[in-house]
Amino acid sequence: MQKSIAAKAAAANLRRRVYRVAELAKLGISQSTAYRWARADGPWTRLAPGIVLVAPGPATVRDRIDAALLRAGPAAMVTGMHAARLHGLKSPPESADVHILIPHGQKIQSYAGTRFERTTRLPKPVFVDGIPVAPPVRAVMDGARTFLSAALTKQLLFEAVQHENLCDFEELVTEMNRGSRRGTALPRATLRAYRLDLAPPCDLLRVAPLAGSGKPPPSARAARSRRHPLAVAGRLISRAFLRTQALNP
Repeated sequence: MQKSIAAKAAAANLRRRVYRVAELAKLGISQSTAYRWARADGPWTRLAPGIVLVAPGPATVRDRIDAALLRAGPAAMVTGMHAARLHGLKSPPESADVHILIPHGQKIQSYAGTRFERTTRLPKPVFVDGIPVAPPVRAVMDGARTFLSAALTKQLLFEAVQHENLCDFEELVTEMNRGSRRGTALPRATLRAYRLDLAPPCDLLRVAPLAGSGKPPPSARAARSRRHPLAVAGRLISRAFLRTQALNP
């Protein structure tokens, strides 16, 4: 009984929402108590192996991110869709999986709603609201190559380039070419579409052809011809999307 009272008193003084169970043991809450309170009928929630939410109610996106970073350790950082959201983009859905970059020598099993990706190109993080986040270009491209729909890929990449001082088009192309080719068919086609100036009407960045394309931007005369770039880009995106669907049934 005294141990239970002491554990409840310790729980009342917790300052964070997400903890390692091992941390809680040092604060006066035994591992058995922490796991019991994190059962389906308990006041806490188990977010990841060895990680619990010590506040009532459902976990927030921030709780899920904090849990993943605690699980991964100090060298990890958020990338992909949630990192893009933290950088200010609106198109990435809040329901997206949490995507965490970890050093290549580290091995962590992904779990529902959270993906850990090993990389030999671990960038220097930037901190947004205290969260270590991959730089904008890396975050956006990591998100774009996770087999999104054609529409969401277009929204993400177009918004990233058009967002003030966030992503340079050529930097996105360079990042795409430097990283793994897995999942890049659709982003590559989408960036070609942007190069063909098919974004929504606004003041757009004028860009050079993608590396290896060998084709200059179409002239005004070519744009008025029956081989309008909209049709060309539409076919590029459609083919890339069908290819990714075939590879990921």
